[in-house]
Amino acid sequence: MEDLKYLYFSIFLILYIAIVAENVIIIGVIYTEKTLHQPMYFLVCNLAVNGLYGSTALLPALLKNLASHPSEISLASCRTQIYCIHTYAIVEFTILGVMSYDRYVAICHPLRYHTIMSLTKVVPQLVMILYSYAHVLRVCALSSKESKLKALRTCTPHLFAIINYVQSMG
Repeated sequence: MEDLKYLYFSIFLILYIAIVAENVIIIGVIYTEKTLHQPMYFLVCNLAVNGLYGSTALLPALLKNLASHPSEISLASCRTQIYCIHTYAIVEFTILGVMSYDRYVAICHPLRYHTIMSLTKVVPQLVMILYSYAHVLRVCALSSKESKLKALRTCTPHLFAIINYVQSMG
C-alpha cells in the first residue's frame, strides 16, 4: 500500500471535496428555493446535512492517516470517529424511515397529506423538543463533567437536525 498511498490520498480527497460540494449545493438550493419548502425536500436536506456529517467523520481522518507516515490514531479519536459514524448511520436510517412514511401518506392518504405532514403540527412538537433538550442540558450542567459530555454527545446530532429544520422553514 505504501507505493499507492498518494494515489489513494488523491482519490479520497477528490471524493471528499465532491461530497461536500454536492451536499452544500443541495442544501443551498432547498434553502433558497421557497417552492422546495415541503416535507420531502426538508428530508432530502436533512440527508445532505447528515451526509456532510458522516463524510466529515470518516474522510478527513482517513486523509490524515494516508498523509502521515506512522498511520496511527489515538484512542480518543478512534472513539469519537466510531461515535460519529454510528450516529450518522442511525440518523440516516431514521430520515429514510420518515421519508418512507411521508411517501406512504402521500400515496395512501393523498387528500389528508397536508394535514398529516403539515408544519403547524410539527412546530409545537419542535418547540417541545427544544425545551426538552434545554432542560436536559440544564440538569447536566449541575452534574459531573462526564455526564455533561455524554449529554452533549447524545443531543448534538438531534439539535443539528432540529436547527436545520427551523432554518428550512424560514
